[in-house]
Amino acid sequence: MMALSLLALIWMYNGTAELQLFYKVASDTATNKRLEFQPENNIFPRAREWSEYWTNASSQEPIGDTHLHDDYVVLAAKLASDDTLDAFTLMKQRYASVRALPDFYARGIGWIQERLGLVLTAVIAGDIDTSDQVLDSANGEGPTLQAGPVTVFIVDTVGKTKCIGEGESWKDIQPPLTMWVRAYGMSPGDSGETEIFAGTALPHNLKSSTLCAWRYDFEPKNEGLYSLHVKVLTFNGFADSLASKCLEHKTSELQFHATEHEMSKRYLHHRGLYGFKFYGVEDGCCEACKRARNCKMFSTPGRLKLDHCELYFDQIEDDIDFLDRDNGKYLGRYRNYSYTKQDPTDFPNNRRRRLALSPDEVGLYKWWLPPDKVPGDVTYFIGCGWSATMSLEHPCHYPSDDLIFGSGVKFRVVGKGKKQEHDHTLPPCVLNDEKLDTSKGRWVRHPFPEDDSICLPMEQENSTGYWGFQPRYYGDRPYCWHVDDITKIGITCAEGDCGHLISHRWVTDLKREAKWYGWWAPYKCQYRELGDEEIQQCINKKNIVGIETRGASIKQIIDGYLEPKLRNINMKNESSNLIVTLDTLAMPHLLWGKSIDEHVEALRNFPDVLADTEIESYFVTGFYYTSEREPHVTVDRSLQFSKLAYNVLTPKGYKMINAFDVTAAFSYETSGQADGMHIAGPPIKAIITKFFHHLCNDVL
Repeated sequence: MMALSLLALIWMYNGTAELQLFYKVASDTATNKRLEFQPENNIFPRAREWSEYWTNASSQEPIGDTHLHDDYVVLAAKLASDDTLDAFTLMKQRYASVRALPDFYARGIGWIQERLGLVLTAVIAGDIDTSDQVLDSANGEGPTLQAGPVTVFIVDTVGKTKCIGEGESWKDIQPPLTMWVRAYGMSPGDSGETEIFAGTALPHNLKSSTLCAWRYDFEPKNEGLYSLHVKVLTFNGFADSLASKCLEHKTSELQFHATEHEMSKRYLHHRGLYGFKFYGVEDGCCEACKRARNCKMFSTPGRLKLDHCELYFDQIEDDIDFLDRDNGKYLGRYRNYSYTKQDPTDFPNNRRRRLALSPDEVGLYKWWLPPDKVPGDVTYFIGCGWSATMSLEHPCHYPSDDLIFGSGVKFRVVGKGKKQEHDHTLPPCVLNDEKLDTSKGRWVRHPFPEDDSICLPMEQENSTGYWGFQPRYYGDRPYCWHVDDITKIGITCAEGDCGHLISHRWVTDLKREAKWYGWWAPYKCQYRELGDEEIQQCINKKNIVGIETRGASIKQIIDGYLEPKLRNINMKNESSNLIVTLDTLAMPHLLWGKSIDEHVEALRNFPDVLADTEIESYFVTGFYYTSEREPHVTVDRSLQFSKLAYNVLTPKGYKMINAFDVTAAFSYETSGQADGMHIAGPPIKAIITKFFHHLCNDVL
């Protein structure tokens, strides 16, 4: 049906036929609820900030008329509306069958429909080859595109939320919804090379419709078969939630029981919350209360001290996040039940949740009041990655439940009668190419070197203390360092409670790559991969006596990949004392613990190294996170804090290495324990390649 519909759409688009013959209006049963985030005066408070941040940090480069495909996209969205709604309904029924509808509405596409009234579908647009009349719908194969610009549109199929405005005002109306997009080159054409494009969909103003839409632009340079995936990550990602803290109300021992009695009478409903990765219990519970609709206060610890905190509501009817609307009941659990007892092997078929009220005992220990809730002051992580507040309380039943409809479709790119030629005369990249608003590139995968005379067989690097898999590095064959086995990266389970999540990771074709060979390739410049001989020459010419890394957990990952590169390098130069530093800024910890103002103030306290001849300082941006493992550690804040670091530190003489762009493609596949944060493998090698390139570019 999908293949026939797409062919009909292509014919209609080219022949300007009327669509009404083919389009049925979607049932309103899934879209008749009140929208929680209905914008006041048709404005989402932080929508413009969101739009400008992502647009100015995008590696995308739209070519030509950005509205060229608008009519086609609107037709495609309408044609796909029935299938999209059917998929939405089937997923909802799956959650309902195990009495867990609140889980459905808490994350993924259920959250988007419940809170924003959107039911989204993905549409691929480009120079469609209409001569190809064979679309394999059984294998999810979509259109064939002629080589050239390709755009992935994500479009609402319902139209309940209107996205329209004059001039630049439309940016204030577009929901600030962050979605990750990846086009993965699965099999190559004649060149033997494939590409991976990944990043964030940008807001798009459809001229021919009020449907909300987003776009992701890219231009493949190689023929081949590509797969498309779109995952939702956050809503309102640039809200600075840490700017307003929850306030603790302390009581004396004499007042304690009176206060406890008062709370039990005042707040007639309460429920416990067991967090995941709650390093800071009060902060995590504060954020949970901010995000829970109608939450009035919380106490720590929670009920019978099994939970991290207890959330309080005026009455049970206010706790709509735990309401099973179809049955008029509320989701709860037995008094002494902890979600850590959930058996991962039988989840989600046996959900171990109960429809029940919370117990009478308040168990008040410390109680806190959230700040006044102001529209736009809370970020919501709604993806299926690790979540500090929801991985155990509101799990996605399948890790694909945050995929936008149309994900998984395959499309083919063909050349225009000749093989694509590659420009090997690109100039060397400079530091300006690292800027978040100028960095433009993609991953290029090359044929795996099976010949031992080119690269030796891949084996484990055992000379470092790094805990994960890493292929052995040979300093006389530096490009061979880029072979990898993606299946072995990020599969360990080290953190508490990760056993409930590690087997629940989203597995893709890229994760199944046991013979990966590729590297990050900018469009307008190139990085030089330095081996032992070149690095030693660089060290000698610059009189470097040491390379130091700084930071926390990301530093440890970088150390594991950096040590083999320095294994045969001599830095004992008695006539100099130049130290080179590579600082990760402990970025995940900054996002977790600091407000924007606190972050900027800390950056201002960094010493000025511009005129210091004894130190050369580099720092690494935050990664492209696909989780919220700790509260506030999201992709939007990673971008925001990285941009602020650039603005404050580069005038002081610090040099930035852009890790944000290179980690986007691998964030799901190579992050430790699948946590969406500690990304290893090819992206770390790209960071180190960039570091040595910039360190040595002026002397080699």
